[in-house]
Amino acid sequence: MRSLRHGFDAHGQRRYDSAMTKHPLCSVVLGAAFALLAGCGNDSTSNQNKDVQSSDATTTDTAAAADANAPGVDAAPFKVCTADNRAECLYKSPANYAITSQRIDGLKYKDILGADRNVNIAVYQPKNAPKPMPVVLLSHGGADGKVDPMKSMDDWAPVFAKAGYLAVAIAHEGREKPNYDAVCAALKTAEPCGIKISWDRPHDVDRVLQWLAEAAASGPLAGAIDLDHIAHVGHSAGAGAAMMSAGAPRNFKCALPFTYTKVGQNCQLADLVSLAKPEIDAIIALSPQGPGSEGFMNESFPAIAKPMLLGTGADDGDPGEPANRVAIFPLLKAGDKFKLWVEDPGAKHTLFEGTTQACVPISGEKKCNAMRDGIFATGLAFMDAYLRGDAQAKAWLGSDNIVTGGQGVFAFERK
Repeated sequence: MRSLRHGFDAHGQRRYDSAMTKHPLCSVVLGAAFALLAGCGNDSTSNQNKDVQSSDATTTDTAAAADANAPGVDAAPFKVCTADNRAECLYKSPANYAITSQRIDGLKYKDILGADRNVNIAVYQPKNAPKPMPVVLLSHGGADGKVDPMKSMDDWAPVFAKAGYLAVAIAHEGREKPNYDAVCAALKTAEPCGIKISWDRPHDVDRVLQWLAEAAASGPLAGAIDLDHIAHVGHSAGAGAAMMSAGAPRNFKCALPFTYTKVGQNCQLADLVSLAKPEIDAIIALSPQGPGSEGFMNESFPAIAKPMLLGTGADDGDPGEPANRVAIFPLLKAGDKFKLWVEDPGAKHTLFEGTTQACVPISGEKKCNAMRDGIFATGLAFMDAYLRGDAQAKAWLGSDNIVTGGQGVFAFERK
């Protein structure tokens, strides 16, 4: 099993060394299911795990449609769907575990200013799933940050937990302007400073990795967590953190806000900073920042050495942003890289976060739910393929099922 040995770097940030000896993981085999544009509706557990009051031990149970006590199910043979039989198109786990959600507050560490920084997390755990469970970390977007982890990627986290993963949603706290300015000064950034809390997010992840190591060693999660199989999923600014986890370095000194001109921006290769996490085995980057945006350079993306799924679409952000996001894909080195594109005016920025509110007035509830289901299904197939090594998930990723089922809405590339 991978061991996490930690110390502190020159900035007082917790760092880790990784000693890896991989071992076989007991599998939960997943399969293919219902038609994409048949109007599958909202996930029944996505919004039922949020109102947790206790900061340390309160849990809520969420009922699952399938037998919660089943340790797993045998997979049906993988099928390539056709236009005449879209019922086989969408990848979905037949193992639909009941889940619990628990809020844990007060993970502390020293930030670049030498002050205490706080990280709150929400832990979504499948009941009676095979152990040790692979782990999915989730980072939300937004420059202002979040304090409540139950509102961080709370549509995505149950998708993974119900399929047998331990999902850990992170609340990346924002900073007041004087404090933010002090961080910018410490990093000697350009003016106006455009790092948002992009520097903090990877260090918050370090603290969560430390917590995972502690939880795997003792307490109720002892023996339940597979530290050899950890993924990082991020949306928007959270996608930037996930890409850094996978090895993409970032230039914090020249990181201007997206809305500012890049003319005269002095970005030097020598200023690229790597905050890669050897513990992370795969990433999903939803609505990620592209080259020239918030400190990422063309040279950042070839350094991503882990399997990666990129997701974006036609109206994902301000004008010019969707093109900036897809510009990442040609810069990635070939091997276990995937891009999901949603060609629909309802493919708003928040659709990739898992919410349909902005989509529905444009494309209607049925289609927006179906598009979201397709995004979720692709993310789950990717996770099963690269955290569990599931052959059927890999076969699904190698097929055109999502394209066929989407009837022109989805484009899927691999390299």
